[in-house]
Amino acid sequence: MECLANRLKKKNTELAASAVVAVLAVGLVVACAPASPATPATVAPQTAVETDIVAEELIEPEPVSAPTQTPGVIDGSLDHQALLNDVLYSRLSVQEAQAILEQIADSGDTHFVAGLIDTLRYQRRLNQDIGRSLNELTAQDLPSDWFEWVEWAGRHTEIESFPSYAGWKAELYSNVDPNFLRFLYQGVEVATGSRVEEIVRGGVTVDGIPALDNPKMLDPSEADYLVPHERVFGVSIHGDTRAYPARFLDWHEMFNDIVGGEPVSLAY
Repeated sequence: MECLANRLKKKNTELAASAVVAVLAVGLVVACAPASPATPATVAPQTAVETDIVAEELIEPEPVSAPTQTPGVIDGSLDHQALLNDVLYSRLSVQEAQAILEQIADSGDTHFVAGLIDTLRYQRRLNQDIGRSLNELTAQDLPSDWFEWVEWAGRHTEIESFPSYAGWKAELYSNVDPNFLRFLYQGVEVATGSRVEEIVRGGVTVDGIPALDNPKMLDPSEADYLVPHERVFGVSIHGDTRAYPARFLDWHEMFNDIVGGEPVSLAY
């Protein structure tokens, strides 16, 4: 039995070895066999895409022309209102605002004068530059002081403003108080001898200081509150003569009354 078992074991070993050799042989054959040429991928033939546009039919774009107007210029003339608004309201750098003021000064256009004086009051960071432009336009040598320029303009009524000045000034004042538009607007009529350029804001809103309207009048003998040499404003129309004490008007700064059948206003 033992001999048979040994024989079988030996036989199985030989069979296993033969199997290994067979496997190796197959591997060598596969490894050494020449590779088959790869089958090229099938590429679908491309179909030409036709277009409705041919070269001769392409529309050539029109050249973009440069703007005919430059900022602040209308029909070859300076736009007074736009340039003044740029200095007043725009958030320009100091250098940009100075360039506009130089443009105004170089134009020699005195229609800017009244608007520049108004701008001088409210655009204080540029007061030196605005004053310089005013002096160049008017051939003066005045300081950059708003009040001094207002007095100067009052003595030079020959200098006219640009056509839309009243409306421009009304818009400026309405930014302080919209009630200014009740009596200041484009086309407003002012009394003979007066000018829109001479209208200045008193520093308060409309009716911020109430006027003395149609005050009760007394006979001089009853006015025991008066003192000798007291200053009064005297008005006499059609035989109706009245006196308004200056110390009363210190509080109101203005009275409105009917004197001799005529409406009268006095600002103090």
